[in-house]
Amino acid sequence: MAHFITFYALSEAKGMIIKMNKYLFEVISAYIKKYRSRSLAICLGIILCTALIVGVGTLADSAKHANVTKTKYESGIYHVRYNIDIDESKLKMIKNEPNVEKIGISSYYDSTVPDGRIILNIIKANKDYVQLTNSKVIKGRFPVKDDEIAIEEWVLKNMGVNPEPGTKINFNLYGKKTNETYILTGILQDRPRLKSSGQMEAILNLNENDSYKDAQVYVEFDENTDINKDIQNIAEDLKIDNKYVRKNNMLLESLGSSKKIDPTFLLISLIAGVVSLIVILGIFNISILQRLSEYGIMRAVGAGSLQILMLLFYELLTLLLISTPIGIVGGLTGAKFLSSIAGNLFTEGKVDIKNIVLSPRVFLMSIIINLISIIIVTLVTYRSIKRLTLIDSIRKNLNTDIKYKKVLIKTDFLYRILPFSKYISFRNIFRNKKSFYMIILSMCLGSTIFIISNFYAELTAAQINKEAETSKINTDYKIEIIPGTNLSVGIPFEDIQEIKNLEGIEEVKTIQPIYGRMKLKKENIAEPLYFEQINDSPYFKEVLNGLLVKEPNSDEYILKNDIYGYDDKLLKEMKKYVKKGQIDIEKMKKEKIAIIAIPHPMNTKHLSPDVVNLKVGDKITESFRKDGDTGEEFFRMEDANAQFKEEEFTVGAIVEKLIDSSDYYAGNNSVQVVISNDILQKISGFKNYRLIDINVKPGYNSEKLYNQILKIAKRTQGATVLNLSNEKQKIKAFATNQLIFINTIVIVLFAISFLNIINNVSYSLISRVNEFDMIRAVGITNKEFRKMITFEGMTYGIFSSTLSVIFGLTGQVILFKYLGPILITPKFTIDWKIYLFIVIINILLGFSATFIVSKRVKRMSIVESISTIN
Repeated sequence: MAHFITFYALSEAKGMIIKMNKYLFEVISAYIKKYRSRSLAICLGIILCTALIVGVGTLADSAKHANVTKTKYESGIYHVRYNIDIDESKLKMIKNEPNVEKIGISSYYDSTVPDGRIILNIIKANKDYVQLTNSKVIKGRFPVKDDEIAIEEWVLKNMGVNPEPGTKINFNLYGKKTNETYILTGILQDRPRLKSSGQMEAILNLNENDSYKDAQVYVEFDENTDINKDIQNIAEDLKIDNKYVRKNNMLLESLGSSKKIDPTFLLISLIAGVVSLIVILGIFNISILQRLSEYGIMRAVGAGSLQILMLLFYELLTLLLISTPIGIVGGLTGAKFLSSIAGNLFTEGKVDIKNIVLSPRVFLMSIIINLISIIIVTLVTYRSIKRLTLIDSIRKNLNTDIKYKKVLIKTDFLYRILPFSKYISFRNIFRNKKSFYMIILSMCLGSTIFIISNFYAELTAAQINKEAETSKINTDYKIEIIPGTNLSVGIPFEDIQEIKNLEGIEEVKTIQPIYGRMKLKKENIAEPLYFEQINDSPYFKEVLNGLLVKEPNSDEYILKNDIYGYDDKLLKEMKKYVKKGQIDIEKMKKEKIAIIAIPHPMNTKHLSPDVVNLKVGDKITESFRKDGDTGEEFFRMEDANAQFKEEEFTVGAIVEKLIDSSDYYAGNNSVQVVISNDILQKISGFKNYRLIDINVKPGYNSEKLYNQILKIAKRTQGATVLNLSNEKQKIKAFATNQLIFINTIVIVLFAISFLNIINNVSYSLISRVNEFDMIRAVGITNKEFRKMITFEGMTYGIFSSTLSVIFGLTGQVILFKYLGPILITPKFTIDWKIYLFIVIINILLGFSATFIVSKRVKRMSIVESISTIN
């Protein structure tokens, strides 16, 4: 009877082989339906992988698109500015150039007399100039007559002028030495670039039919063309020297970056692909194990290698075709959900993703990675099937392939110290190296990614907070005194106290800047090329007459630099930026101890990490004008008859960056010196404050407070008030949002990895089900059997936890070594709570996976399962 059944089975199989090519997809469909749980698991793995790749890729492209929009908002939408004499014929030539979209023209008219209140530049410009510099008329209309003017809202408020069209404004003009009155016809939208630097501008109408000397011509091109080539073509046609061509490099770089594949997206795609590959391989191996006998019969009756290979490949391809659309939809949904918090992962600054960009290359990438995965799985699985003999395949006997292999670890000694069931578990774990490695790798992969990603998120969040704290947008309101005024001019102590007492004010931090000259010897100059490049740049060459200047008839040099008096709050906050030395606030208030920040740019010969050789404990000598004058003669060191005061300081600490500083004079291009406010007032005699940072308690009306602060500040001539509360809140929220985004990616990877853990453990146990039932047949109780199986799972958890800790620490060290040089005073930390969480999760995963399988094995008939695998 048994022979008849075997003959009948072989006959049926032979008939199936003959019809296989004709009915290949019916066979595949039958397999998918028969093993639907495994098929669904594979589909889920592909869906998660596809969703992750599409989601991250879509966010990357959308973030870059948003970054282009943000860059246009900050720096303008023009691509180039030509500084030339312009007339009607030249303008016509530019308009006739191919790919030109808009042309904006501005020409300097005059400026107001520096009266200690404000300095306002008045220009003539056409309407396109306003659009290209990212502004627009928000109230009223653009000027069309000679006596009409348009001004930004923030400028009008600082002028004390009511921002309403029809208001008459009188200007005392510096160059023309006369008073002129204009009618305010248009209120312009604030321009962030000018507003952040305190540059005030008013716009008159420009007649494009007239000629203008030293005009600035702004051009916007079609962004689907070669913009750099278009810029050069106009320069050549109009014979414009390159030094009069000013590209909007921020925008051009942003546009160029938007066309490149993001490295973060590539890395996450590769990780997702590897994890998906392992998952599909593990799940498919179990599915193949369950139908190994059928493949053996097919081979026995003449099925060719190509037929078996194609059967495997087309089955996986069918599942891929089913899963990919679902994964793409899931990825796009996730991208939309996370778009509000993920922009900064793919750009250098904070961006808000308002529109999701559908990118064909992202969809293609997900398909290619999954296709490569199923090809590899097909080949590996086919190789495993091919390696077994026909008899072993038909009998589903995998043990002949491993029984003569050397075990991974000898466990004979454990027989004397462990119960028999646990000894058997250890023997099973270590006798198959491939199975052991796959299970441990599966469990370690997700854990290690989680540990390293969490550390990366912590570093990134700290970096974002420090960048925000050391940027111009580090406070709710900022009061600045306009450049060019005497250094003794500032907000008096009494007004500072009045601001502190306003309802809703949380804290007020004060800074007193003065402009100094530091004496250096030749051996103190670590990077001469840096100073050569700086001295040759337009501002430092023409305005300062050099940043680093050699004293005549001496071997000493003078380095122009900024000196700041910080209050106690700011000095305390500076401690987190210390690279060397320490900040002792009480000591700094009594002694002449300085904190210094040294530039360390990347475009020098790298003779030294810093541009000057100064260390903790060194003495530095600073001189500054007693009268606080900041005129042109002081800047250019042409004030030999002026009285100077010289002071010596001891370097107490070297920091990475300053929390707040001024862009005026030398700025952060030179060595910046910080001392205590108490010491600065004592040595200079200046009692007023020129930089004030104001933070507000949550929930208070920013506009009301802004008007109150503006009223107090306006008592001091030259004071301007900036409302930065909205920008500050956006940056503050980003660190938290970025952690959410990174952890979302990790959770998806962990979910894919979890699928693989369950299936690899299942594969290891199900492939030995006949052995387990032999043990059950000789008398082991169900309780002892469950303990034996779950002990095996917990052992996997302990091994993987140990390796996860080792790999996690190693990954943290490598990541810190790679990112450390580009971060602001980073700290290497080990979050023991994360490691403890990973250990607990791995042990629970191992226990859960084996417990689920043990229940399935228990339900099987002992007699049937000894001879076959169900």
